[in-house]
Amino acid sequence: MTRTITRAVVAAGGAGTKMAPITRIFPKEMLPVGRTPILEHLVGELRAAGISDVLFVISSRKSQIASYFGSGAAYGMDFSYRIQDDGAGPGAPVLHAETWTQGQPFVLAFGDNLIRGAADGQEPLRRLVRSGSAECSVLTRLFLADNVPPHETLLGAAAPPITGTGPYDVAFGKDLLDHTGARWVHACAARWVLGAFVFEALRECPPRSNGELYLIDAVRRWISAGNELRAVPLLPTEFRFNCDNWETYADAVATLRASTPHAPTQQGASR
Repeated sequence: MTRTITRAVVAAGGAGTKMAPITRIFPKEMLPVGRTPILEHLVGELRAAGISDVLFVISSRKSQIASYFGSGAAYGMDFSYRIQDDGAGPGAPVLHAETWTQGQPFVLAFGDNLIRGAADGQEPLRRLVRSGSAECSVLTRLFLADNVPPHETLLGAAAPPITGTGPYDVAFGKDLLDHTGARWVHACAARWVLGAFVFEALRECPPRSNGELYLIDAVRRWISAGNELRAVPLLPTEFRFNCDNWETYADAVATLRASTPHAPTQQGASR
């Protein structure tokens, strides 16, 4: 049975050390792309996907986020905030949201990632919410296996990218989370749909050697129990920018400026 998803958790507590020194005083998620902060692009993405209630998990150093967005009334949405200062890895914001989700499936979005669909197409997150599983789905980006950027989380082998509008999603079971010898691979693209299973799965996961808790470890544990992960890939005409470093941030500014004809030419970076 299809379940309507109206809640989203936005993880925005990271220290932003790769973009220091500015991130010592200003959240990386609030850096502008065009005239709009990265995080406000995400709010528009959530609203287009039918999300009405958002929980921002932020650090105590990022009070600017709550000051800027407030209650969410200006967006026709309801915003809440929780503080996470433990630095316990990408799984920690999920655990902070457990009571707030009230047992309902929810979107998890990482606030420093900007995703843009084709000008004439459906937003990728909307496609994920509508076509993915309400228990465990993830937006992915396809890479050549020998050309994957550092720090990407890989899921498994992929078919070559296709043209057109899709969908061309795939279900990963415990026997398919392997990309050994693959030419193309799926990498997580910072947008998830998760069910209530994730909280117990995270609590059962031991932290890694660096002391951090990783969402993907909990998902892999869940899959090993016989469940499936639905992957919904970005189409070739869609963009994802992980703006946790200056190079990718500049690329996002340049790309979105080029795709917005009315944008002032003096603003942003250029290629």
